[in-house]
Amino acid sequence: MRLSWSLSGSAQRRRVVLAIGFLLLQLAIVLICIEIRQIPLPRPPEANRAEQLWRQEATGEWQPVVLPDYRPTAGLTPTTTTYRGEFQWQPGNSPTPWAVFVPRFTTTIEIAINGSTIENTERDPSKRRPDRNTPVLAPIAESLLKPGSNEVTIKLHVWGPLQGYLDSLYIGPDADMRAAYDSRHLLFSTLPMVLATWQVTFGTLLGIIWLSRRHDRIYGYLALATMLGVVQHFAGLPHSPLVAGLLGAMGPLEGALMLHYMLLLTGRRIRRWHALAFLPGLLIVATAGLFSPDHLRVVYLFLGPPSIGILLATVWIVLLAAVWEARRHAVYLATIFTVVLSCWALDVLTLNNVIGGERVFVGRTSYSLVLIALGVWLIWRFVQALKEADGFAAVLVQKVSEAEDKLRANFAREEERARSEALLAERTRLMRDLHDGLGGQLVSIVALSEQPKPSGEAIGEAARAALKDLRLVIDAMEEIDGDLMLALASWRERIDTQLRAHQMHLDWTIRGHSGLPIFQNLRSWHVIQLIRLMDEVVTNAVKHSGGKRVAVTIETVNDASGRPTGQITIQDDGHGYGQDDAGPTGALRSGAGRGLFNIRRRAVMCDIHIVTQTGPTGTRIALTLPAEFPAQTSESHGRSAKI
Repeated sequence: MRLSWSLSGSAQRRRVVLAIGFLLLQLAIVLICIEIRQIPLPRPPEANRAEQLWRQEATGEWQPVVLPDYRPTAGLTPTTTTYRGEFQWQPGNSPTPWAVFVPRFTTTIEIAINGSTIENTERDPSKRRPDRNTPVLAPIAESLLKPGSNEVTIKLHVWGPLQGYLDSLYIGPDADMRAAYDSRHLLFSTLPMVLATWQVTFGTLLGIIWLSRRHDRIYGYLALATMLGVVQHFAGLPHSPLVAGLLGAMGPLEGALMLHYMLLLTGRRIRRWHALAFLPGLLIVATAGLFSPDHLRVVYLFLGPPSIGILLATVWIVLLAAVWEARRHAVYLATIFTVVLSCWALDVLTLNNVIGGERVFVGRTSYSLVLIALGVWLIWRFVQALKEADGFAAVLVQKVSEAEDKLRANFAREEERARSEALLAERTRLMRDLHDGLGGQLVSIVALSEQPKPSGEAIGEAARAALKDLRLVIDAMEEIDGDLMLALASWRERIDTQLRAHQMHLDWTIRGHSGLPIFQNLRSWHVIQLIRLMDEVVTNAVKHSGGKRVAVTIETVNDASGRPTGQITIQDDGHGYGQDDAGPTGALRSGAGRGLFNIRRRAVMCDIHIVTQTGPTGTRIALTLPAEFPAQTSESHGRSAKI
């Protein structure tokens, strides 16, 4: 018990140390994000900055203004603020054309030189989104310039709940503006486009995986969150309240989907009340469809950004719990969401003018980076799974190879054992057959030879019987591959000789093409028992029938199951059995004579069905062979013979 408590305390201490280290790491990441946010973005030389501008008020008067300038929020109906300034230009001042550079604005601007428009960002969807941080570099045609003082006019169109914002204005040679513009364009236009393209690929792959594995909902949640991010990236400023509501709801919906994804990823069950995470996004959509744009602006301000932050914080808490449970991948994922939370907080502070400096939003870009990080982690996890699968396959191949070797060894042992058992069984059968047949005949010969007056004829008959039995055993040992007709052909020659010695004739009839079918499980001991049975029948006909002819008929018949089998009929033309040997119906009784008993016993051993009919015109014995001969010798095997 003390050891258990000690181990438990040690585990608790390790968890506390891990949690403290994790929190310190997250604090460092937050500070790094703040420092990165404070890094000034590239700007043109200060000599090109327009220092004095005038702003037209609602009364029509012009008031001096120093950029950057903030304008109040508007509804879905844009409001316009006009700025005016002057700059000096002389022909030959610069080898390159002049241009107007605006680092940042919200939400769209229109630039005119001496009354002629040279740029209108409303025509370009990529420059209309307030979260894009898109700069503008508008070249000035030399034909629009005049020596001396020139006028520049900027119209700032403000849309939605965000404040209008116009950053500093730079006018001068294009070469002086190009480096700053290219750097900003790379950060805020090219990079987001690359991330969005990657999101499309990533979301498509996840969607395909989810469609093929519907039970893995984790892929479905991440695929939907990714595709919503793609839609948000490519969508421009909406022209209707409903579309505005849909775009405004995507952020909260992405956060809800990400929460469900993280719950499943950390091994937690999704409860019914987790569906409340989708409520803010659904309320924003419902407000857009049912109420005025002013109501939508109020609902979005209260539910949009706050709900995104709450959901991201909830995801972070879930991952923190996974870190406490010593899940190593949770440290990586929680660190990623710390970056997202930090960027979201910086955006909120920037939106409320708490943070000074340039009005730059980094939350959307950080979310795309999170999806990339998740994709990298999933790819790494997939690669690890492939490595484990390869390792498992290699181990499995080794185990299978070892099992095959063991099976081969076992099979060889079993084969050797089966061969030994078969040899033993065959030896036992051969000894029994020689004992029952040849042994008895030799005993008879010895007994006859030891009589006071031995009979040469009796000894010769016993010797011929012994020779016949020995030939039968030898013939039965030949491999006939289930073709019983080969054994019957040898039996025919021997029986024909025997019948001729007693002045009897053999009628041999084969019905059908081959007479008997091939018996797959026919063994030599089956052949011996069948031949001896038929020998007994013919011997009875020779000794007791008094007839002159024995007819053997061979044919193929079907058993009760419809399987092909064989039937052998042996019939003599004698006077039949007497009343002492047969019942009132002429059927042979089961106990009539030693020969008849041997016939029945051998038939039972081979599962042969016997039907005997006897009368004044002779005796007919029909042997119906089994479709499958019994595998083992047994006196009790098979169906009983009808005798």
